Amino acid sequence: MQTKKPANLKIFGFNKTLVKYISASYLAIPVSLITGFIAFRNIDPYFMGVWSALTVFETYAVFLRMGIVNGMNRELPYSLGKNDVDSANKYAETTLAYTLFDIILLILIVPIVIWKSDFNDVHLVGICVSVTRVIITFYITYLAATFRSEDNFNKLSNIQLIMLLIKLGLCPLVLLGFNGFLLYELLMVVGNVILLHWQRPFKSLKPKFHYAEFTQLFKIGFPIFLSSYIISFIDTMPRLFIIKNSDEKTLGIYAPVIMLLGTVAILPNTLSTYLYPKFSFNLGKTNDPRNIFTNLLKIYAVSFIVILILVIIGYFLLDFFIAFFPKYTDSLPYLKLALLICPFVFFRLGNMFNVVIKKYSYMFAFVIIYGITQFLSLYMLSIYISDVLDIVIYSQIITSVVILIISILMNYMLIKNIEKVSLI
Repeated sequence: MQTKKPANLKIFGFNKTLVKYISASYLAIPVSLITGFIAFRNIDPYFMGVWSALTVFETYAVFLRMGIVNGMNRELPYSLGKNDVDSANKYAETTLAYTLFDIILLILIVPIVIWKSDFNDVHLVGICVSVTRVIITFYITYLAATFRSEDNFNKLSNIQLIMLLIKLGLCPLVLLGFNGFLLYELLMVVGNVILLHWQRPFKSLKPKFHYAEFTQLFKIGFPIFLSSYIISFIDTMPRLFIIKNSDEKTLGIYAPVIMLLGTVAILPNTLSTYLYPKFSFNLGKTNDPRNIFTNLLKIYAVSFIVILILVIIGYFLLDFFIAFFPKYTDSLPYLKLALLICPFVFFRLGNMFNVVIKKYSYMFAFVIIYGITQFLSLYMLSIYISDVLDIVIYSQIITSVVILIISILMNYMLIKNIEKVSLI
């Protein structure tokens, strides 16, 4: 397998690929709003409830991956950075072999579960579509993780843009009812896997299990997967607090805040996906994390300034924006307050640094501190503030500020404690 050396990171200069990749991610927001509106307008709540229940299975099925793809995410670009193409091939071959094993396991187990259970026709069709989506998504996850170089990300951006057009084109299927909606969901993942498979970087690679590489991938990947899963749970704490202490209407008023923060979070998530393999590649090449930390500090500084400017603009535009959604006028003061969270959303990149250099003690320390800070801030604020949404949003402000500062300090301490990182 021939590999193409990634270009140097142009974090602050004009990087056409990065801009294109981020733009594709943000274009997904209005497209999702349009397709979501059409779906909820035409599908009965009962059927959407059935689909929501079935997607829980998709969430739990992720555990079958055991973090193997997470391990490959780190080890593949790192090996290429060391110019160890043989190890890179073995990691990719092993991950592909394990992905196919997961797929076969699901194909064997699901018919038995269906046979032993009593499902009506609606549930049965939905289950078949959901399982098929999971099977295809396993392969999609593997394929997406192999896009590592600048050229790869340019192709990945093209695929994302094509998928947005496909999503809009297939959306009329929802007008046919629940079965049309299921067909729409199925065709979306089929289209995605076809495009990714067609543009996959390692076209000649075959599935082959290597025990030593599998052990390494599990040892590295499972802690990463576990910490990511715990962070996802911590992120739900504010909503759980609202559910426990208020009602559905309050959660509905909070919904625009969720949308706002989710939109802003696209930027650090996209940057993380883009920078993670490049940082791993550079670490494999230089065996020195200090340059990564320096770049990370610059990203924090530039991102903070840019988002702060957007927050100031957004503060004055929100009154105009909310006029289009009269049912959510009560959300306006909470949206303005939530803007204070936005400049600090990049705290998650600090844990990416811990993952890149495989310092799991720091990684789980980050997770624990994040969880404790979120919990304690909710608890302490509830003593002094009566408004549930004020409690939740102030808690998120405090948590994001504290964790960003702690994350930077942890990364700095790590750099100070080691001259060269032990990467074995």
